[in-house]
Amino acid sequence: QRELTRNLSFEVAYTGSKGTHLGVPDYNLNQLTAAQLAIGSSLQQSVTNPFAGQIPSNPSLNGATISQAQLLKPFPEFQNVILYRNNIGNSNYNAFQAKLEKRFANGSTLLASYTHSKLIDDASSVFDASIGLGSVANFPVADSYNRKLERDVSTGDIPNTTVISYTYDLPIGPKHRLHPEGALGKFTNGWQVAGIVSLESGLPLAITQTTNFNVFAGFATQRPNCIADMSLPASQRSVSKFFNTSAFQALSTTGIGTCSRNPVRGPEYRDADIAFIKRTIIGEKRSVDFRAEIFNLTNTPPLGAPNVVAGSAAFGTITSASDPRVIQLALKFNF
Repeated sequence: QRELTRNLSFEVAYTGSKGTHLGVPDYNLNQLTAAQLAIGSSLQQSVTNPFAGQIPSNPSLNGATISQAQLLKPFPEFQNVILYRNNIGNSNYNAFQAKLEKRFANGSTLLASYTHSKLIDDASSVFDASIGLGSVANFPVADSYNRKLERDVSTGDIPNTTVISYTYDLPIGPKHRLHPEGALGKFTNGWQVAGIVSLESGLPLAITQTTNFNVFAGFATQRPNCIADMSLPASQRSVSKFFNTSAFQALSTTGIGTCSRNPVRGPEYRDADIAFIKRTIIGEKRSVDFRAEIFNLTNTPPLGAPNVVAGSAAFGTITSASDPRVIQLALKFNF
């Protein structure tokens, strides 16, 4: 941290953290191995069922015949054996942070901060915002026996974040200074302009495919093959094709695809908000604030995530967005 001039300071920092014993999403213990899955179509052939008549609560496991795949599972007399929130996940976070702050003589301020970071984990959707609602997904791992396939940039990884905030006083009339609560303090009897600009990288996205050909073998998801560069230059990205959809090859049979857990990123976040504030002094301890606030000043609504199901007609397209420009007015009496 360094004070460059009397009213200008600069700060750089490193932040890092290591998480262990993180709860991973549910995954199925009653799954075939990758080597067994490679046997192919013969896995679904019917054979004599040694459990016939012994499991009346489950008709699919109680008949005279059963699939070969079922008998090869670790627990053939059951369908799914789900391990709930096993604490075997790991995460690793590293970040470079920089901040520049400038204070002006009239009380105005400018604050700019930048963070470059990377968050890697093998805990899949544990870092999803919906985790507090209960089970995020049913064992969405690619292979319950190979946790290495889950190690990737986290669902919450935002490598670049820039935030610029400012306040600028335009004093009009006598310079009565007030605290925000209304007592004598720091605010001039005039207009103030305040705003914030936020720029963030897009969030990583998981790619699946329309048909899961591995479901009979206990796999809850099947990822496609990645065969080319998935990103597109900014000039070629659009809501009808946000990433290179031809880089993904959906599997037409059993197998574990080569795509990583989160191979592409969604749209970047860009937002600018501004507020115009006028404080009028009424006596010694009273004042009235008028605020005109504009959210999403440039009227460029943040785009939603693109369709991430390979083989779908909508694959790679964006069909949703957040709020457009919003303007609100407010009046506040301080006493």
